[in-house]
Amino acid sequence: AVLRAHGEALREDIRPEKRAEYLEIMLDECDRMAGLVGSLLELSRLESGAALRREPVELSALVREVWEPLALPLEQKQISLTLALEEVRLEGDRARLREAAGNLASNALRHCAPGGEVRFLLRVEKGSALLRVENDGDPIPPEVLPRLFEPFYKADPARTRTQGGTGLGLALVQEITALHGGRCGADSLASGAAFWCTFPICQAPDSMV
Repeated sequence: AVLRAHGEALREDIRPEKRAEYLEIMLDECDRMAGLVGSLLELSRLESGAALRREPVELSALVREVWEPLALPLEQKQISLTLALEEVRLEGDRARLREAAGNLASNALRHCAPGGEVRFLLRVEKGSALLRVENDGDPIPPEVLPRLFEPFYKADPARTRTQGGTGLGLALVQEITALHGGRCGADSLASGAAFWCTFPICQAPDSMV
């Protein structure tokens, strides 16, 4: 609907600056739709039992990789980032683990209050690797928590649309975590929210990197 409305408007005799504005909106909408289709295809593959390419993975290095390209958005929103990362090694699909960590990071950044803080924790807890991301912002109502990992579920649809996102990021986190034999969840904080996932740690050779 957005693409059609602006495409039809471009047929009219409109001012050059409006034409440039409408074209920019159409390009942004195309990018959003491409991201949505890509996420839908990935979710479909995961739900159909896609095979994992297991290899040795060191999670703290992977988490740092995820945050490197997000330095500019952090600066633009004046958000401080705290990384409390233990070295944790496991066998898993590196690309999909990176996708899960990236979706958690993007979600926290998107919903963090300007001038707030994002805290990313990685540690071994009860024989599992725990990834936990906290962000300052509005608390999550208790009745909403169980539904946050459902595809396309949005606690505040109007706010989510203005902030971007496909509504599939957390659903992908859940599927990737489940394929690795783990679980995930969300907690409401006094001034924000936390999302976490755990992955079982298997005995691995010392050469794992």
